[in-house]
Amino acid sequence: RGRARARRAGRSDHVGRIGTRRAFRRATSRGPLGPEGLLLSETLRISSLDNPRVKDAVKLRDRRTRERAARFLVEGKRELMHAFEAGWELDHLFVTETARADDLAGRVAERGGRVIEVTGDVFAKIAVRDDRDGWLGVFVAPDLAADRLRLPAEPLVLATLGVEKPGNLGALLRSADAFGADALIVEGGTDLLNPNVVRSSLGCLFTVPVGVAPAGTLLEWLRGRGLRIVAATPDGTGPPDRTDFSGAVAIVVGAEAAGLPADSRGAADSRVRIPMRGRADSLNVSVAAAVLLYEADRQRAR
Repeated sequence: RGRARARRAGRSDHVGRIGTRRAFRRATSRGPLGPEGLLLSETLRISSLDNPRVKDAVKLRDRRTRERAARFLVEGKRELMHAFEAGWELDHLFVTETARADDLAGRVAERGGRVIEVTGDVFAKIAVRDDRDGWLGVFVAPDLAADRLRLPAEPLVLATLGVEKPGNLGALLRSADAFGADALIVEGGTDLLNPNVVRSSLGCLFTVPVGVAPAGTLLEWLRGRGLRIVAATPDGTGPPDRTDFSGAVAIVVGAEAAGLPADSRGAADSRVRIPMRGRADSLNVSVAAAVLLYEADRQRAR
């Protein structure tokens, strides 16, 4: 009888497998951040590396699992704060004992958020970063379709075509935030909800409006919203300070190795190149975009 009670008690700490959205929702049926979540007194504590919640969090590093479960990871207190402020929906929050004592964890729990305290070993298993601070949230993946975005009049948009490295996409988000881009639109390449995109963006994923364009539709999407297209390419016809970035404009950058394909370069309204004095024939895509966004912001501030 005692063993049976123990087994029943153990079930309350079981999230189940994340194989599908339905399975994840059924396993977390007590609710995300909101009035139906766990009460402060019900905060869980996990010490086992084999706990199903721990295993499921690790699986969210995989893109296909993220897409099936409609969940993704946000690590770091700063990044979590940006996500909360932007209104992204928390499913549950892992914290270490030190982080659990922080006011933020208390506020999440008081609002009904599911807060799970874990040991240091457990956190090391679920964490993505080397510089761990004891905070990791599992968030509900929102609708990222580009069509849902509402751009302002005469927007400045940064668009990417096939950027593969999460660190570069995160850096592009930081540049978009720093220089006032109204949106970042991506087609192909790595997904915006990759945990390393979240990490390298320093939370700017949550401060810049983002959208995903279906394959083969990026330039069409931009033109359909009245944006002039400025393609960044080493064979551009003019430097940034002689390129017009006024009005409704989109700066389009390509994949790290190949850059923009020929048809995309040919379809652009203008092509911009960044003069270089050294022997290198190109800049990192995030560096090039930062240079162009800076110049666009400079021109538009006049």
